[in-house]
Amino acid sequence: MWISSRLFVICLLLNFDATYSEPFETHLRGPGFVMEPPGRVEFSNSSGGWLDCSASGSPQPTIDWVHADGTAVTEIHGVRRVLRNGTLVLMPFAAAAYHQDIHNTIYRCIASNSVGRIVSRDVQVRAVVAQAYKVDVEVLSASRGCTAILRCVVPTFVKELVRVVSWVHEPAIYIYPSLQGDGKFHLLPTGELLIHNLQESDESQSFRCRSMHRLTRQVVVSSPTRLRINSHRGIISPSVVEHTAHVQVSQDEGAVLLCVAQGCPSPEYSWYTHNGPGPLPVLSGPRVRLLGPILAIEAVTGEDSGVYKCTASNVGGEASAELRLTVATPIQVEISPNVLSVHMGGTAEFRCLVTSNGSPVGMQNILWYKDGRQLPSSGRIEDTLVVPRVSRENRGMYQCVVRRPEGDTFQATAELQLGDAPPVLLYSFIEQTLQPGPAVSLKCSAAGNPTPQISWTLDGFPLPSNGRFMIGQYITVHGDVISHVNISHVMVEDGGEYACIAENRAGRVQHAARLNIYGLPYIRLIPKVTAVSGETLNLKCPVAGYPIEEIHWERGGRELPDDIRQRVQPDGSLTISPVQKNSDSGVYTCWARNKQGHSARRSGEVTVIVPPKLSPFQTNILQLNMGDRASLTCSVVKGDLPLTINWRKDSRPIDPTQHMSVKQVDQYNSILVIENLGSDHTGNYSCVVRNSAAEVENSQALLVNVPPRWIVEPADANVERNRHIMLHCQAQGVPTPSIVWKKATGSKSGEYEEVRERPFTKLLGNGSLLLQHVKEDREGFYLCQANNGIGTGIGKVIQLKVNSSPYFSSTSRSVTVKKGDTALLQCAVSGDKPINIVWMRSGKNTLNPSTNYKISVKQEATPDGVSAELQIRTVDASDSGPYFCRASNLYGNDQQLVQLQVQEPPQPPSVLEAAMISSRSVNLKWQPKSMSTGDVSKYLVEYREADPLFIEQWQHLEVKDPPSFNALIENLKPATRYAFRVIAEGNAGRSAPSQELIVRTEPQRPAGPPLNLSVRPLSSTELLISWVAPLPELRHGDIQGYNVGYKLASSSNTAYNFTSISGDGDGGNGELLLSGLAKFARYNVVVQAFNQVGPGPLSEPTAAQTMEDVPSRPPEDVRCAALSSQSLQVSWQPPPIYHTNGLLQGYKLVFEPIMDDMLPNKDEVESRKTTALTMVLTGLRKYTNYSIQVLAHTRMGDGALSKPLYCHSEEDVPEAPADIKVVVSSSQSLYISWLAPTEPNGVITKYSLYTRVVNGREELNNEKRSLPSQQVYYEAKGLHPHMEYQFWVTASTRVGEGKSSRVASQITTNRVPARIISFGGSVVRPWRSTVTLPCTAVGKPKREWFKSDVALRQGGLHNSQLLDTGDLIISSLQLADGGNYSCQVDNGIGTDRLTHMLLVQVPPSAPVLYVTSATSSSILMHWKCGFTGNAPITGYTLFYRRSTGNTDEMQLSRHASSHELKGLVCGSTYQIHLNAQNKVGTSPSSIMLHVRTQGQAPGMPAATSLLAPNSTSLLVRLHTWPDNGCPLLYFVLQYRAVTDDAERDWILVSNALKPQRRVVVPNLQSSTLYQLRMEAHNVAGVSQAEFSFVTLTKDGNPPPPEIVQRGQRGPSVFYGNINLLIPTIAAVSGMICTIALVIICYRHKQSNHIQKESLENRANSEAAQRERYYATIHKVSMQNNDKIPETSEDISPYATFQLSEADNMSQPHHSGPANTLLHSFMYHERALAEGCSSPPPAASKNRRRHSRKTEPESEESESDQDQLTSSRTESSNQHEGKIKHNSRLIQHFPNHNISITYL
Repeated sequence: MWISSRLFVICLLLNFDATYSEPFETHLRGPGFVMEPPGRVEFSNSSGGWLDCSASGSPQPTIDWVHADGTAVTEIHGVRRVLRNGTLVLMPFAAAAYHQDIHNTIYRCIASNSVGRIVSRDVQVRAVVAQAYKVDVEVLSASRGCTAILRCVVPTFVKELVRVVSWVHEPAIYIYPSLQGDGKFHLLPTGELLIHNLQESDESQSFRCRSMHRLTRQVVVSSPTRLRINSHRGIISPSVVEHTAHVQVSQDEGAVLLCVAQGCPSPEYSWYTHNGPGPLPVLSGPRVRLLGPILAIEAVTGEDSGVYKCTASNVGGEASAELRLTVATPIQVEISPNVLSVHMGGTAEFRCLVTSNGSPVGMQNILWYKDGRQLPSSGRIEDTLVVPRVSRENRGMYQCVVRRPEGDTFQATAELQLGDAPPVLLYSFIEQTLQPGPAVSLKCSAAGNPTPQISWTLDGFPLPSNGRFMIGQYITVHGDVISHVNISHVMVEDGGEYACIAENRAGRVQHAARLNIYGLPYIRLIPKVTAVSGETLNLKCPVAGYPIEEIHWERGGRELPDDIRQRVQPDGSLTISPVQKNSDSGVYTCWARNKQGHSARRSGEVTVIVPPKLSPFQTNILQLNMGDRASLTCSVVKGDLPLTINWRKDSRPIDPTQHMSVKQVDQYNSILVIENLGSDHTGNYSCVVRNSAAEVENSQALLVNVPPRWIVEPADANVERNRHIMLHCQAQGVPTPSIVWKKATGSKSGEYEEVRERPFTKLLGNGSLLLQHVKEDREGFYLCQANNGIGTGIGKVIQLKVNSSPYFSSTSRSVTVKKGDTALLQCAVSGDKPINIVWMRSGKNTLNPSTNYKISVKQEATPDGVSAELQIRTVDASDSGPYFCRASNLYGNDQQLVQLQVQEPPQPPSVLEAAMISSRSVNLKWQPKSMSTGDVSKYLVEYREADPLFIEQWQHLEVKDPPSFNALIENLKPATRYAFRVIAEGNAGRSAPSQELIVRTEPQRPAGPPLNLSVRPLSSTELLISWVAPLPELRHGDIQGYNVGYKLASSSNTAYNFTSISGDGDGGNGELLLSGLAKFARYNVVVQAFNQVGPGPLSEPTAAQTMEDVPSRPPEDVRCAALSSQSLQVSWQPPPIYHTNGLLQGYKLVFEPIMDDMLPNKDEVESRKTTALTMVLTGLRKYTNYSIQVLAHTRMGDGALSKPLYCHSEEDVPEAPADIKVVVSSSQSLYISWLAPTEPNGVITKYSLYTRVVNGREELNNEKRSLPSQQVYYEAKGLHPHMEYQFWVTASTRVGEGKSSRVASQITTNRVPARIISFGGSVVRPWRSTVTLPCTAVGKPKREWFKSDVALRQGGLHNSQLLDTGDLIISSLQLADGGNYSCQVDNGIGTDRLTHMLLVQVPPSAPVLYVTSATSSSILMHWKCGFTGNAPITGYTLFYRRSTGNTDEMQLSRHASSHELKGLVCGSTYQIHLNAQNKVGTSPSSIMLHVRTQGQAPGMPAATSLLAPNSTSLLVRLHTWPDNGCPLLYFVLQYRAVTDDAERDWILVSNALKPQRRVVVPNLQSSTLYQLRMEAHNVAGVSQAEFSFVTLTKDGNPPPPEIVQRGQRGPSVFYGNINLLIPTIAAVSGMICTIALVIICYRHKQSNHIQKESLENRANSEAAQRERYYATIHKVSMQNNDKIPETSEDISPYATFQLSEADNMSQPHHSGPANTLLHSFMYHERALAEGCSSPPPAASKNRRRHSRKTEPESEESESDQDQLTSSRTESSNQHEGKIKHNSRLIQHFPNHNISITYL
């Protein structure tokens, strides 16, 4: 025990040493932000972001991050990290991993140490998911001679994040933003490009826009755009096309107001301000620059805020717009005081000072925080916080947070420290009297500020230093110090008066009490005592032993006291006051005696020393001037030697280098001498005298007044215009001098005015003068004065010169003159004189009038600078070009461009012809009009399409110098007629156009992709793709169809899944519905057009995302734990990310208790929602098993439920027993019985029976008896007669004892009436079981049983039995056995009756099932539950089977009342029935329902709409065959010629012809009768038909009548165009009327027929070939990394495209999806071999959800039979559609990879 306590004390000592020294040695300082995070942080998901936060303090603060609600920010692996230096890192993430609570939320930084805690401003974090975007160029205006405006169009979803960085003037000239442009081009700060003075030459120039994403730094460049200049040169009134409605900048920043207008001529701009009583024009000034559409204001102030109006006007009118400028002035927040020390119990007051530019700002929203937590409004008066009755809890860090309406926040911090408080003893020990031997512990506890230190004494002397004494101290968390003295094995000599002394710098307090140890008197050693003369000496006799009778003191053999100054206290201590050196020094003896006469003696020496005493200085402060002499004398008037005299300055020893000397006069006097006072001699001087008794000090302050002198002397300065300059002026002196700046109002010797603080003029605290944005008005003489009242002060005049380099109001201008006129070129320059003006030609050659007679130069001075003029007489083409006016002075140079244009057009070229023609280019050549080609600098080749219906603008191609006479025109459209002409252009202008040349280019396959590709989701698995045909000029022929490719955006596979749809030859708009896609997934889609030559390029990928859906998988890892008897904690993990199908909105818990005999009318299913991954369910039934399921939900609805999880709540104390009975069983006994609690809330472990004997109102006895849990009765015997007994019962579980039952009382009597001790009530039993109904009674009564008041006799019921004990047993229970059973007893003394209500549970009755609706693939059913069998329904089983299939069953929830069967076969009959289950058994099945899904076998088309014969082929329009609601799977097509041979074999075209728009049967004979046999198959059946048709004659005329009549005897005979019969009859009639006319007409017609036959047979042959060149497309899974070709030309004409997962043709109803999609590619290379068709596809189990009829297409004309029409695509689970010029093809694609297999 003692060893452990010793170790404990050692630990306390170590702890105390570590903590106790901190308040005395370490300076604590609260946290303060070194780097506070910004208020808003934006970053891209590809780069991630970080938030820096650091703070300083002592000890070093720790950095933490919290959410806006105060919850801690934790690390999330791979998503969010908190670094050791306090930086919060948000890592890069994929778009699908975006979480709003992480990437778009508010964070706060917390800095804390032991002093307190501060919180940063709100940091709004916003992560932007990087998205691909395009930029386009929009030309707002382009008229010749005016200004063109080019705008960079950025998509709205990234507009706020993208800015225009530059424009590219092809090929490589970059134009960057500027306020005044470079003459021709002007890129505005907002991104618009202005092109001034448009000419015809500008039309051939191309421009591109370069934009940059400010987060990803991605640069996106637009495609080149050429200007198309309107030749219209009329007047166009201005209209404002762009203006910055609201500009917000911070003070001292630059503001740019933009107002762009278009009009012709170019409008002039005027600016007005509405900041005064009326509109005032804005004038150019030192800070304001008017640059046409731009108003630039430098270094804005609050006065610049307001409404501005810009007006653009020309001769056609004017337009205006209003703009608002808002200047945000910064505010400064400060708490006064920032460190406040208040004693405990005092009042602290902080004030929040809010200023802006040094001026107070009122009415701010101020919030106060204490250690990071917001304080309530109490205790605040506007900007003041008052903390009354300061305690330890109030110390810490305080923050004043100011929030502006704009949303930004500012804050300041202050620290509240506790002032010094003297120690207070909180706990002290008491006097004790003990026998020797035991251990003793003494304890003292003290509080104070700083934390006090506790020391111990024994009888005024230090504690003995031996191993039995241990001292331990430690400091509590509240700052209290606790000290212990532990004495092991206390002995007699340890007795005495123990004292604990608590001391800090604020005071001292002590407590003393005696420790008495029984034993003989014992006096410890008395150490030598030194007393101070004049003070009080208190000598305690260190006596031990107990009891002590008396204590005496002696000196020199005489008992004390023997003087009035001496006194022996009652406790035996000796007091001498005051002590005298001569009389009180010596040896003192104390002796002690007990009652038995035992005594002890001990002597000790006392030495008395006289302390030093100093003569005071004459004054407290000595004030002298610099250069004076000073001496200080220190004189000791009293004190014992040896004495030590030292001098100190400012508590530091005198340094010899300080030019001071000390003269020691004698042992008692010292003089400090300073010969020449300087500024460094100011301070506090102390004379310190010390001897062994004490140390005393006498101080005097010396103040040396020093006149001002320069530290930094002002000097003349020069500054360039618009720059900043700092004029330094610093002085020092005592007192500190004040600095004043003044500026001369005139000359250097004139008057000066004081310079005061104003915008752009800052007076710094160190005396310097800061001048910002210096203009000419700041030039002049400045005076800096320093004065402190000592002397006259000092001053210095300096001169400030503002050097202005030359500058022009605009950088360029243009001058246009005609040949022979005088050109006048002017420039006006501003700046410091002298200014030298030089005119230069082309920036190189200096123009000199002495060497060039045509020019003259003028120059004159202006108030602001110089105006120069250059005249060029009789200009010609050679004078055109750039001229530069270059100005220079001593401080810089600048130049202005003056562009001179001399107008002189050349002659047009001649002999224009085409040297070479191809599909994309034409090579032209021409000859100049004359041999003199010097006037021509370039040629313009103009061309356009020669379309008589639509006249396009001419396109231009420049042929620059050296001028050549040929040009290659490229990028033309194939198969297009073009008109070409050539224009010669020289420096003087352009010639008239040459004669036009008409050329037709060669054909080529499409050169442009489809346009306006749009992909939008229709559902979670469907995307609707729409597009517009390529531009007509890029089609290069008839568009035959489109290839559509799609793939998952997240897939690593670069290949697209392609499908092809055909067009109508005109390349109209198209649509395609993709179905069966992944839910909530992003897809990339491309489209490619193809014509008769080949395919064109792919379009740019367009991304779209399928819609959200409900989660397809339930949450995972569902767990449950019981927290209490009425609460469960459920936790889970989210569903797999690929099965969430959207953004999770939260979770729903569905739970219900599992009750054994729960009645069906009480449904306790509950559900609760949450967004967390755990939930605590409260308010549950006690000790009950619960079924728990969890589902996740998106905004689309609830997802799949998890499997039931069963969890049991914990036990609790039970409720009271349901009832209690007490009956008389004999004269001295009572029989007690009771019912178990209705809610036991656990397993009953015992019953407690309480008995109380009552005599009137007096309680005689009370006892408690514990009984087993199986026992529900008790017979109390040996009772007193005629006494009242009261009984009550409680039940107990392992948790504890429950409530008590009611109190039942009974008086013991000699008479025993008949009473039933059993209990009745409800009894529930399943059928076919046995039940015992008890009827136990006392008094030996006669019993009778009744069922519903009908008496029961022994054997009265075939399945009942009456026992001798009175119980009724009923076996093989049936429903009819249920009812009320009553037992009645009677013994003549009394009667009693009880009733049992028997409820028999049987299987439920069959539910009533009925069908609500049916579609082609689903059946919706409802049902009603019948008799439940007196037990709750536990579930339903649904049975269904197809009429030719096996029976399937499905388990349904007991809560369900409807269900929809999906994925059924179209047009099929299903047998459906339902049964219900409860705990007893299963109900009979419901009535069998026979339900048929919608849809039938294929119908029969009309022959005229199906067939279209030609001379050598037959066109079969398959799309006209009606499917009757079920998609067609395939066709069987065969034909034969009708001859005399009836057994002629059929020719098979295909036995598995996929559904498509049309098919051509080729290689037929003309004028021949044929039979066509066709079969159409769908899942509902087959339809067969035979048709007869007659091919036309070779020349396309109707066949001979005899063949037609022969064919009419067949099933159905016709020929293609029956309207040809009319001209045939007319021709025959004409021949009969006149033979001559017939011969002439016949010959003329025969020649036409020969040509027609040749052309049409060739067309039929090409059409037949094209119609036969099909590539069949199926879906298959990706194998062997097969790659899909990127373009259609990569596809072999023999390729088979399989787009289905499996083609199991052998099974008619296989389980997997078989979405066989048929499309066509057309090629011209060569014909496919016969017999390549695929076998018929298998039927699919997945059927269409809806049934739609096919609308017949319009008939194709014979002249259009070579056009490729839409191919028809069907599958067993897809909608049917059609494609025309603007049609939709509906496809359903399952979510599988797609490959292409080459044969």
